[in-house]
Amino acid sequence: MRRSGRGSAPASRWAAAGLLLAFLALAPGPARAAVSGPCSNCHTMHNSQNAEPMAWVYSGSSKVADATPNANLLITDCIGCHSSADGSSWKDSVSGAPVVFSMAEPSFGATADGSTHQGLAAGNFYWVTQDDTFGHNIFSDDVNLDTAPGKSTGCSGNACHENLDQAYVGGGTLNGKSACLGCHMVSDSVTSWHHAKDPDPLVNSSTQGWYRFLGGHMSGEGLGVSGIEDDDWEHEPSSSVHNEYLGQEGDKTGAGGFAAAGNTVSAFCTGCHGNFHIQDTTTAGSSPWLRHPSDAPLPSSGEFSDYVTYDPLIPVARPALSGVSSTVTPGSDMVMCLSCHRAHASPYYKMLRWDYRSTTLATALAGCGICHTRKQ
Repeated sequence: MRRSGRGSAPASRWAAAGLLLAFLALAPGPARAAVSGPCSNCHTMHNSQNAEPMAWVYSGSSKVADATPNANLLITDCIGCHSSADGSSWKDSVSGAPVVFSMAEPSFGATADGSTHQGLAAGNFYWVTQDDTFGHNIFSDDVNLDTAPGKSTGCSGNACHENLDQAYVGGGTLNGKSACLGCHMVSDSVTSWHHAKDPDPLVNSSTQGWYRFLGGHMSGEGLGVSGIEDDDWEHEPSSSVHNEYLGQEGDKTGAGGFAAAGNTVSAFCTGCHGNFHIQDTTTAGSSPWLRHPSDAPLPSSGEFSDYVTYDPLIPVARPALSGVSSTVTPGSDMVMCLSCHRAHASPYYKMLRWDYRSTTLATALAGCGICHTRKQ
């Protein structure tokens, strides 16, 4: 997939990264999706104070005044709120917004091998500036790919949103959306998702802003993703502190087989990657698998039965969500897209959570061995 930008925005909006600037409208603040603090942290009435613009953008690693007004009276855009000039800040010091793009190598968040920090739960777009194959490219062309890998059969042009640097042209709530808004805050009916309150641990409605504001894809027009959000975006994850993901066993026998997979992350991913994880056989459970299974329950026997303590490096999806659990239940809990990949970017090829291509066997098996326990 590709980076993209806001077509009418000045070039300085994405000059900060040279190649990439951050996206993602996650929920700032400690109270799940609801933003807290003075309105002026995020908004300005006239973009003018003492004859100077109140709005700002990054230029290099510095904040500079921007005379161009933003929608919704915002003083900056997604990039400004969710980026950091240094590698140590994991949330904005004023708004509390999670940092998903660091202009220096991130020194926070989950680690794969005890030394490489990957940022928050979805990773960090810093890694795409180091290697184009390390993450989703949302602000400019991918030098390696012309379209989303696993593009669904029947898609043509950008009708299936195959390139996030181009606006979706398929109509509905996604029409005209790209970059940050190609995945987040997609709705015709909700415009204040950052102010939505989540009284329950489970975020599963548009009035709550959906899980991480993910809406409007294969889970259905106007629908979105359900899940339980870790309050600090897995800044310090553990077996008992992490996001929880909904899963639904899908049809593996045909292209786009997850289109009816409900409000799951995998259903959302198939908006661009509908042909992954299918078999050229007629029986979903038959062997051999031609691609790694997704939204398939972990077998409850053999090597898989030993994955019983939740490891946030290799998350699983649950058939139902009620709270955060430190255990894994083979036979019902499932492998999903995010079991192997970061949603934004990682230090590794194809956004993987560990160095699958390492020439050191122990490193290459670091993630595989969590589920395939007897292969370590």
